[in-house]
Amino acid sequence: MSAIAPGWYDDGHGALRWWDGQQWTEHVQPHPQGMPDPWQRPRTVPTPELSLQSPEAAGDAAPSDGGPADQGSPSGIFVAATAPQRSRTWIIWVIVGVAMLVAVVLAAVLIPLAILGFGRVSAPATVEPTNDDERGAVEAVYEFDEAWQTADCDLFLGVTTERLREIVQIKDCATFTGQSDAFTEWYSDYEIVVTDIRGPEYEYTVATQESYIAHFDQDGNPIEPGVREVVEYEYTVVPDDDGWAIYDLVSVE
Repeated sequence: MSAIAPGWYDDGHGALRWWDGQQWTEHVQPHPQGMPDPWQRPRTVPTPELSLQSPEAAGDAAPSDGGPADQGSPSGIFVAATAPQRSRTWIIWVIVGVAMLVAVVLAAVLIPLAILGFGRVSAPATVEPTNDDERGAVEAVYEFDEAWQTADCDLFLGVTTERLREIVQIKDCATFTGQSDAFTEWYSDYEIVVTDIRGPEYEYTVATQESYIAHFDQDGNPIEPGVREVVEYEYTVVPDDDGWAIYDLVSVE
């Protein structure tokens, strides 16, 4: 559909021709002297001759009696009216289609990975004890963790040596209970995995990876929501009475 309204326009041959909104007609009239042509625009290359002129129009414009031939190419209205109008909306649809395809592919790849825990810290391999001594040493570590989470002072005293209690400055149940309550307030979802057992000697070294959700930072400021953290420890476990007890505990950087 043409965007040029019906009207009289310069036909490029010194006359005005009627444009009916769709095509050129056979109606012509002399070009008024000095009439401005709003469609005329500078051209750096010749414009092709009007392809839709009727034979009569072409005859009217032909030179006669030695008069000058066609002095120029059709004006801008000719080019605008006769050039085929090509829609470029297909380009937009191609771009939209490619974007949608990329989104679908990313969703198909990333969503399953997110569900399966993509980006998480890989769970360590659990090392199982191979004899009774190793089982006793590992059990002491698990009971130490249970004592802290349940505020069980008797269990704490049973799986720790006096030396360790001196190091951590917990010498009585009142102190232990208060610190255990603070521990369960600061940390939740505590998990412990044994990653190595070294021995046999007089003592065993039990290496662990322990994870938890921290609800406060080191300055005591609340963290909302909590942050999952992972630490590694090495427990030195020694025989104690009829069982095993923790003699030392260090954090592994």
